Amino acid sequence: MSGRVTRALVCALAAVSLACATAQEPNAPQELPRGSVLKGTGPAPDQSNSDPFQGFNRAMFWVNNDLLDRFIYGPLSHGWMFISPLTVRVHMEQFFDNLNFPGYFVQPILQGDPKQSGVALARFGINTTVGVAGIFDPANHYLGLARRSEDMGQTFGVWGIPPGPYLVLPLVAPRTCVRDFVGWPVDQVLNVGDTYFWSWWAPYGETFVRDINRRALVDADLTAAREAAVDMYSSARDAYLQSREREIRNRVTDPEAPTDDLYEIDESETLPE
Repeated sequence: MSGRVTRALVCALAAVSLACATAQEPNAPQELPRGSVLKGTGPAPDQSNSDPFQGFNRAMFWVNNDLLDRFIYGPLSHGWMFISPLTVRVHMEQFFDNLNFPGYFVQPILQGDPKQSGVALARFGINTTVGVAGIFDPANHYLGLARRSEDMGQTFGVWGIPPGPYLVLPLVAPRTCVRDFVGWPVDQVLNVGDTYFWSWWAPYGETFVRDINRRALVDADLTAAREAAVDMYSSARDAYLQSREREIRNRVTDPEAPTDDLYEIDESETLPE
């Protein structure tokens, strides 16, 4: 119950702050690049009107990046990296991603792409059975049925709805835009592996474990991005907007799939200091 109350307070605070921030004038665009899940190639979207809430966004970005990540999520993810091989973390993520099947099945239909819905259905059936609840990914490794993440924001984009202003909220939606945030409640229902509702029926920290595992998977990219960025906020913003455009056009490909040997340790991986 306390977790639900905390989330409700966070959302309420964000809503109030957002309402106040709408009075701000749009700010000029800032620099771009970044690397990681944040990686982006291709021209950046026009930033002239995409970040009218920049003052509010920067404050929330500081909470997420400089406070919560540096002092909570970062240290915990380093501890998890110290005791777990990379392949275990990858297979854990595959388990959670397999739970996103409802969204991965429904969204392509809404986008006019029933073939991809068929791929999602086949992947779920194969990986849930032969792949042991999605821990392994034989559908991709042996049948070439590649994963493609889907969400309501992508569907809105396919329908021609513009992204609207960039938006940063603490914890709930660290990087998003108005269009994607409007679709977020739908994703919370359909994309079960990503939902914050986990704690309502599995109140033993699964959501937090999932978040720590995902943070560990992008640790190297995040570190590189922080070292390379002149302005981490603008780099994260531009990379997010670019990646969303690519996802809407289904141009994103997953990195090379890991081995399906659960117990193989990646010898090239270095432990965090």
